[in-house]
Amino acid sequence: MLGILRGLLILVSAALLAGVLTPAPACAQDYPTRPVRLIVPYAAGTGTDLVARQIAERLSEALGQRVTIENKVGAGGSLGTLAAARSAPDGYTLVLGTGQTHAVNVSLYKNLAYDPVADFAPVARVGSQPLVMAVHPSLAAQRVAEFSALAKAKPGSLSFASTGSGASPHLAGATFATLAGLDLVHVPYNNQQVFPDLLSGRVSLIFYPYPPLKGYIDAGQLRPLATTGAVRSPWLATLPTMVETGYPSFVFAPWYAFYAPARTPSPIVEKLSRAVERVLADAGTKARLEEGGTYVEFGAPSELAAFTAQEIARFAPIVAASGAHAD
Repeated sequence: MLGILRGLLILVSAALLAGVLTPAPACAQDYPTRPVRLIVPYAAGTGTDLVARQIAERLSEALGQRVTIENKVGAGGSLGTLAAARSAPDGYTLVLGTGQTHAVNVSLYKNLAYDPVADFAPVARVGSQPLVMAVHPSLAAQRVAEFSALAKAKPGSLSFASTGSGASPHLAGATFATLAGLDLVHVPYNNQQVFPDLLSGRVSLIFYPYPPLKGYIDAGQLRPLATTGAVRSPWLATLPTMVETGYPSFVFAPWYAFYAPARTPSPIVEKLSRAVERVLADAGTKARLEEGGTYVEFGAPSELAAFTAQEIARFAPIVAASGAHAD
């Protein structure tokens, strides 16, 4: 009798174990059976939103289900990112994370409501957008060294604009001032207000992505001096990088990546990652992203996990040195 009971127990245990182990592969095989929500933690029309929409259309085709965009704005991208972290880990919610949401904010906010590592499953790295160092043409500076000379001659007389404390333009400007030994005044704006004062010459300098600056540069309303990528920009190939101008550690390239909530089944994460890889490899999609100033840089889940950790560590001292803070 004892042997029979033991045998039944083994059979029941095996059945239960099979029930635990089989859903992930099965759900990965069937996934997705309904639309996938992609949270964009910034406003419609921003660079992050445009990247999301360019990819979402083709990702819908790759997955066989519609990928819908939900813009959830606030707190430097933190609100939308938190919403993604708190969503069901079933593969039906993704977030287009950025260097801000998944590397900077953990050092910028004293009590960030999410953990950029523990609360997410990395899916795929997408690419990056190096910044352009641009000045008002009234300044007698054609090169970075000449701008530095002007700033050193009159400490505190030149200013740089940003789109808020701790945003990439602020961190880039503050880092440049520190490395060059300059006394520059930081003037924060929101995205809509930054250009009038910049174009009027009330502020002297900005570090900003190329696409929004292109029209002003082409019209002679702003003068580009350098770019902040590791290599020269194909859109401004005659400009040196900040590395070439004598700042070997100065590389700022805001980046984009897809994340799912933590505990999303690995087979689903892998399926999503392969779908993103196929989309980014498509010549048309890649061309559209590059026309918008985005270098396509695919990274698989394990690569994105390591990259995220490296970026968190890299930005911690940068945020501290900049004096940036958010409550």
